[in-house]
Amino acid sequence: MKKALLLLYFFASINTSFACINEYGTLLSGEVVFSEANSGKLWIGKIDSLELKARSEKLLANYKRSDSIEYYSDYAAALMYLGQYQEAKLIYQEIEASFPDLYTTASNLGTVYELLGKPDSALFWIKRSVELNPNSHFGSEWIHLKILEFKLSGSSDFSKSILGLNFGNAKTPSNPMGYNLEELKTHIWHQLRERLRFIRSPNKIVGNIYFDLGNIFAQQFDVQTALESYAAAKEFGFESKLMEQRVLEMEKLALKAVPSQSVENIKEFIGGNFNTLFWLGTLIFFVLLFFPIRRFWKKMKNKKKT
Repeated sequence: MKKALLLLYFFASINTSFACINEYGTLLSGEVVFSEANSGKLWIGKIDSLELKARSEKLLANYKRSDSIEYYSDYAAALMYLGQYQEAKLIYQEIEASFPDLYTTASNLGTVYELLGKPDSALFWIKRSVELNPNSHFGSEWIHLKILEFKLSGSSDFSKSILGLNFGNAKTPSNPMGYNLEELKTHIWHQLRERLRFIRSPNKIVGNIYFDLGNIFAQQFDVQTALESYAAAKEFGFESKLMEQRVLEMEKLALKAVPSQSVENIKEFIGGNFNTLFWLGTLIFFVLLFFPIRRFWKKMKNKKKT
């Protein structure tokens, strides 16, 4: 029993040592590398309406007790998540009348007007919020402005980036404008996360932005991550011949990501986990050696008795 517990403990420690998962990713160059697991698609959890309703009631009670405008503003935000946009708008208008030029009020008024289908009013308030706090949302509100401007243009042409980005027209994306891809990825990721709290597919605007995100991931990480973003773009109703070409090209490149494809990859894996593999091999060796020695020892004991 003690031996069994010892083995169990050892294998538990082995499992812990392998906790940092690495996967094979293919670069646009075709090189296959170990990479940390990345996701090309945001996963937004469902809102617990009952919990949010209870929270909104508590916020309203706190506001009535303390007369704190922060509680009132947060109460309106909770109403927005509950889909009560008109009620939230009236509260923010009330706050703006009593306490003008608050960034939170301007920003949330912009969002609630967009949700109510009034992009002109939304654009006014989002512009105002950027004036009040240019660094809000990590400086990513330019994306929100671009979306609202696209809505107001009345255009139905999604063939080009609605954010005005250019990643070339070849089968693999490039960066001809010299963007800071890390900053751009952070901005888009943040704006998508905020937007997807309220919007579900299909939505071609979100799909168009996912295509831009995939073009960034292909250059910054690997084609597997980019393909996830392209799949999300398609899920949201975005279609593009250029995206189809890039999907086909990257699927070909992704086929190269086979873990056993080269001795060098195996050597790299062994080198990165040498200590674990050494002790595992040592344990197996002694376990296999133990039973023959034990049988031999018993035979010797029996011979002495006879």
